[in-house]
Amino acid sequence: MSIIEASGLTKVYRRGREEIYALKGVNLEVQAGEFIALVGPSGSGKTALLNVLGCLDAPTSGMVKILGTETRGMKERDLVSLRRENMGFVFQRFFLMPTLTARENIELPLLFSRKKVSPGRIEEILALVGLQDRAEHLPGQLSGGEMQLVAIGRALVNDPRIIMADEPTGNLDSETARRIYQLFQELNEKGITLLTVTHNPELARLAGRTLTLRDGKIVGQG
Repeated sequence: MSIIEASGLTKVYRRGREEIYALKGVNLEVQAGEFIALVGPSGSGKTALLNVLGCLDAPTSGMVKILGTETRGMKERDLVSLRRENMGFVFQRFFLMPTLTARENIELPLLFSRKKVSPGRIEEILALVGLQDRAEHLPGQLSGGEMQLVAIGRALVNDPRIIMADEPTGNLDSETARRIYQLFQELNEKGITLLTVTHNPELARLAGRTLTLRDGKIVGQG
């Protein structure tokens, strides 16, 4: 079953009179339960593609379907609902609320969601990411790796079908990065679809499919 379909995706950014083509006619189909790594040099269009597929940015032209729903022309509130109900996002920068504890940061999306979660859901997530003993700590009291684990926990709290991660291990030491890799594998084994942008070959090797981008196009896969 296709969980994401994209056809003819083009993304153009304008800088004064200059037009910069971040994506050039990208076609892609993602099956439910896939683990896909997007690789390629800086400026190749990896993050632009992830943002368009995640409905964080609109394509200049082309079509994206999420779970069979075409996103072109959707109102922003409907796109917000689509993301909230189906997707979780992990970024290189953690974007945690500095005045909230690890537990409270993980709980935060529930304030805006209509999904009901079991009373033990937060404890399950804290256990999954290995932060039971750090749950009441503020971000400033956590290591970079722990902050990223909080961000992953936050992405999981609404029980998403898709996780999109942009350089999730880019700022982490190798030992902590491997911990993230293992967690991603476990999530994929639970049936969650993962798309991750990475420069890290070790993370890319764990993916079931690797897509190489260059100059805004998918030029290879493995």
